[in-house]
Amino acid sequence: MRSGNRIILNTLILYVKMVLSILLGLFSTRLVLKALGVEDYGIYNLVAGVVSMLSFLNTSLATSTQRFLSISLGKNNKVLLSEVFYYSLALHLLIGVGVVLLVVFLGGYGIQHILSVHPDKRGETLIVLYFLSGSVFFSILSVPYVAILVSRENMLLLSILETVESCLKLLGAIVLLSYLGNRLILYAAVIAAIMFTSFILKAIVCQCKYRETRITLQSLTDIGLVKELMFFTGWYTFASLGSIGRFQGLQVLLNLFYGVVTNAAYGIANQVNGLMQFFATTILQSVRPQIMKSEGAHDRERVGRLSLTACRYMFFLCALFSIPLILEMPYVLHLWLDNLPEYTVGFCRLVLLSTMLYMITSGLSTAVDATGNIKWMYICLGCLHVLNLPVGYLLLYYGFSAYSVLWLVVCEEMICMCARIGLARYIVGISVDAVLKKVIQPIMITTGLTLFIGVIIVCSLESSFMRLVVTFMSCMVASLASIWHYGAEQPEKERIKSIIYNIKYKLVK
Repeated sequence: MRSGNRIILNTLILYVKMVLSILLGLFSTRLVLKALGVEDYGIYNLVAGVVSMLSFLNTSLATSTQRFLSISLGKNNKVLLSEVFYYSLALHLLIGVGVVLLVVFLGGYGIQHILSVHPDKRGETLIVLYFLSGSVFFSILSVPYVAILVSRENMLLLSILETVESCLKLLGAIVLLSYLGNRLILYAAVIAAIMFTSFILKAIVCQCKYRETRITLQSLTDIGLVKELMFFTGWYTFASLGSIGRFQGLQVLLNLFYGVVTNAAYGIANQVNGLMQFFATTILQSVRPQIMKSEGAHDRERVGRLSLTACRYMFFLCALFSIPLILEMPYVLHLWLDNLPEYTVGFCRLVLLSTMLYMITSGLSTAVDATGNIKWMYICLGCLHVLNLPVGYLLLYYGFSAYSVLWLVVCEEMICMCARIGLARYIVGISVDAVLKKVIQPIMITTGLTLFIGVIIVCSLESSFMRLVVTFMSCMVASLASIWHYGAEQPEKERIKSIIYNIKYKLVK
């Protein structure tokens, strides 16, 4: 199959999976919030944030592993491919053990002496922390298996495995409603059990299908490869620390100044944001292996072209749902959740806005990753992310509202956009004119037209389910029409028409 068609097919497969995951996730969150209540749900999200702060290496190694696996496939080097997988699995095991130890000691100290948790709830909160550390451990071990599926572009198998995980979480939420004991502890235990089951399934399936994942114990003798993996991991880690400080660290600040109610609102905002990111990052998950393989084959022109395409369509796919959702956020949240914590509507809108800004240049980061020259990009972005914590603390300390820290994220993301454009020009050779013409200009046109239609409807009709339907349908039609006329390039239109024609032909036949 041609690489362009494979990207589109994998995107469609992942989108079906994402729709299922979103529906299951929305229903699961509603059940969990109903079962736990606002306070316990806030405690759970607070602990989950602390665990995420201590497990930042997970994301770093995941990106590094996928990059090296895809480069190996681009070079068609099977020996290197097996070696990269084995070394990455060993490093993930060590990192997983280290994260668990950090959670036990530092996380426990934070709950006892730093975070704003009621004394009667501290014992339960510690137990939740231990269970979630176990879930993070198995999530870390799963990363190399997910990376091999993505690098091999087997999105169908990956989608099936992740859909099974979402179904298990929904089942756990249903069980939670009928449980009469401590539901907070039970939910944490269920999540840990699900992550363990998911890891086992991924390991078994990959070992049956791909020879490079069949483990033979050996010593790590290739010091050069270890150094390369750790080099990439180190710079990814620096940026990840800043990113976690920007979101999970801000959750801790909100807890210190406003208590667990804002943590519940922030947790719901991150749930909504995560579901929307599913849609947008699908295209990057489909394109990323091709970008890495192109770099492995020394095709820098294709690297730049694919990264610009990823930027454009990641924003389009995020905005397709985010714009009408931002406009109708109050009604959607009240329709979704029975007990809506204060600040939830504003938090959700601001987090979605920051994500849309990130999507505009996220593909450029992938192009820089492919080259391997990542040092200055992650120093720059990491420092910008880290600034959110001290500035956010000062804003809250001097009496600004809880919304101020989210507005800070929006402003900082605009600065990061400019930084990514400049770094992509310097490192990859992608011109600023190309970014403006192929990414910024079509995004501004399509977003402006969609917002214009959506605002007219919201201002003309009373808030109701009918207005919600009309707003979503009108915004999506306007967005798709403007994307087709102003956002898609002619070769992309021809490829889409060809795929639709082939599907219709096979169905008729």
